[in-house]
Amino acid sequence: MNNLRLKALLGAGCFSLLMSGVANAGGFDRGGVNIDQLFDAAPYSFDAGVTYVSPQRTLKNVQRLDSPPAPVALSSSSVDVGGDYAVPRVGIKANIFEAVDCLATYTEPYGAEADFGMNNAYSPSAVEYYVRTNDFGLTCSYKVNVGKGALRFIGGISYQEVDAFLSRQTLLAFGNTGLGKFQLSDEAWAWRVGAAYEIPEIALRASLVYSSRYKYDELSGTVDSTGFRGTPPADLVPGSTGVFPVSASAEIPQAVELKLQSGIAPGWLAFGSIRWQEWSKLGIIPIQGVRSPITGGIPGSPDSPVSFDLLYRDGWTVSGGIAHKFTDQLSAAVSLTWDRGTSTTSGYQSDTWSVASGVSYSPNDKIEVRLGGSIGVLTSGSSTFTGVGDTANAVTYTYDDDLLLAGSASVKVKF
Repeated sequence: MNNLRLKALLGAGCFSLLMSGVANAGGFDRGGVNIDQLFDAAPYSFDAGVTYVSPQRTLKNVQRLDSPPAPVALSSSSVDVGGDYAVPRVGIKANIFEAVDCLATYTEPYGAEADFGMNNAYSPSAVEYYVRTNDFGLTCSYKVNVGKGALRFIGGISYQEVDAFLSRQTLLAFGNTGLGKFQLSDEAWAWRVGAAYEIPEIALRASLVYSSRYKYDELSGTVDSTGFRGTPPADLVPGSTGVFPVSASAEIPQAVELKLQSGIAPGWLAFGSIRWQEWSKLGIIPIQGVRSPITGGIPGSPDSPVSFDLLYRDGWTVSGGIAHKFTDQLSAAVSLTWDRGTSTTSGYQSDTWSVASGVSYSPNDKIEVRLGGSIGVLTSGSSTFTGVGDTANAVTYTYDDDLLLAGSASVKVKF
């Protein structure tokens, strides 16, 4: 095995990190917690980077099913969805003992961003919403020599914080353009376990990792419905402020990921991965405690039926590509990714196809700089949701093939 191919192994992890999160994955997935840095050959390394994703989604023929035919049936010919987001990543890897490596990570592995704007047919369902996470993880491996290579046993934990926000506009037909605002937060723990087999001489690695769910049993916060005031205003009702405590229960579901790579010629490396995540666990998520701003202060007044009606199916992400080491300093890679959309009768998360490429430059054996980009297609489809848990979500629309753009930059220091 010549030195050039051996160095391809050193760059292999960088390309999976470079392209991780570039695809607009289904559910709330933004690449999960990537642990490829754990396999660095250097005893210690520090890696930091960011991926910026810009999906260009437009909803068309938006029709509300909960608005009356008179005085007006709400509809919009098109609604642009603003949803750009950035995913930062920091990792510190250390060789603790000869056979033990550990990786401490920070990232924002799951989330959602959408801004539909006001005064359109989608506004009563959502004007803006986001789900944001902060994940602090520690993953370790124990290596045992087996045959020509080494077997690693992998285990780790993560502490994750989640913050969710949703704003809605009252039905325009009622002459009120105020906003209702929901804010919920919680924290949870999860764990991961897996195994990997490596033969460095031929740049081969195979890994299989299971990640448990993050169970958010105590999502809590407030709903501010003062913007929904009608006649009389809510503050005239004894005991009603229009701001109420609310709660919900949800989860980031379990996932399994298989990754493969191997040298295929001097300086050339092939790599691929398959990821499954049980997004079908997120169906209808009721929000408990929501009250009418008008009658919320009256004893015995019932909760309003408000929910997040996601109705997802399981997500699959399949990716494959080739990397080439041109010199000791310069490497490049290209990959193709298919992500199965998780939307069913509700939502606009359709299948995504994307092509990503990246370059890695190492001025010396201590520093590595990586730049990458991706272009993809968010495929067409439609939403036919007629309302189940929350009638304010009864809205239908279509969407054509739309563009997906992304870029990534990172730097690694080895010592």
